[in-house]
Amino acid sequence: MKLSQLAICMALLPSSAVLAGQQYYEARSDAMGGASVASSNREGAAMANPALLALHANQTDDYALLLPSFGLDGADKDEMVDKFDSLQDSYDALESAIDASDVSGIDQSRLALIDDLQALQGNSAYMSAGLGFAIAIPTQRIPMAIYYNSYIDAVGVADIEQSDIDTLTALDPLNPPDIEDLNSAGVVAAGATSDFGVALSMPLSIVNMPVTVGITPKLQRIDTYFYAVSANSFEASDFNDDKYRTEETTFNLDIGLAMQPMEGMVIGLSGKNLISKDVDTLAIDDRRVSYKVEPIITAGIAYDWSDFTVTTDLDLVDYQRFDGLDGTQYWRLGGEMRATDWMSLRLGYRHDLEDSTADIYSVGTGFKVGQAFRFDFTGMFGSDNAVGGVIQTSYHF
Repeated sequence: MKLSQLAICMALLPSSAVLAGQQYYEARSDAMGGASVASSNREGAAMANPALLALHANQTDDYALLLPSFGLDGADKDEMVDKFDSLQDSYDALESAIDASDVSGIDQSRLALIDDLQALQGNSAYMSAGLGFAIAIPTQRIPMAIYYNSYIDAVGVADIEQSDIDTLTALDPLNPPDIEDLNSAGVVAAGATSDFGVALSMPLSIVNMPVTVGITPKLQRIDTYFYAVSANSFEASDFNDDKYRTEETTFNLDIGLAMQPMEGMVIGLSGKNLISKDVDTLAIDDRRVSYKVEPIITAGIAYDWSDFTVTTDLDLVDYQRFDGLDGTQYWRLGGEMRATDWMSLRLGYRHDLEDSTADIYSVGTGFKVGQAFRFDFTGMFGSDNAVGGVIQTSYHF
């Protein structure tokens, strides 16, 4: 199989590729556009800003258990996966027609295969998914939380070779050659991070203003996947097979700062993955891509009334996940209304200042059942048929 240079493949990806904005899913925060650095609740604080744990410790002495949070989003605006299925049906039909010396079937199948290849030119898709667990422990001196978060980004592209179209156009149904694998390919590049960390938060005071700092040392595993096969054999779900995977285990660090300059207002700053890391994918035909774990520095502010919260975050640096793809830098805005003592309604919006990804709108709700159980759900949508959702349960005891 002949592959074009991967840089060309990645350049085919649309500006909306790679939707998720903060490398984890937490339903309440995602419903508010992903804003969380100053407004996250206790169960999500370890992933958003560890400094918030100490602020929440002054309000309750309950344990908070997040078990689990699951999120998924993606877009296949070109219906690329379905088109690959159609291409494979046409390829199999052509192969069968050649074996049966069916002249009419050969001509019909080769034309259908040409149409399928042309329909796939420039097509792409992406998917992100995540799973998280956390428990916040309300110690008064040094509030802490233990958490696990696993998150994956995957981008796919159809790398269509004009030589395949030319060969099929010139194919003589009366004297067909033996059919071979197409030069055109389906390519998927993916990267995943899995973090196991302990978030520690310490309360301070500056001129009677509550200030907290947080630090999260964590063990981090980075997995990369690179799947590239002939278009007639492409199966998107096969990309995470072990034979296409590389892995590396390392150490990383998150830090956070939070302050309350006035009652109801919180200003936050977080730095995630402060130790940069590039991990190369497996090489196929001397082609590979690098998955990047880079620092994400975000500032946020939130104001909380008795029944209403508004919050906004801003990434202070851009963040790139794959070589060959543009970086992202998000501004997030959201709000929550506690309609009753057992139900909350949330809205949010996220915009990429680098214009590399689509604007995302989000809506969500949360329910309290008794004093212990909480259920939260979020839906996300944007241009290019981008959709996503987050669901989670948590327990307070």
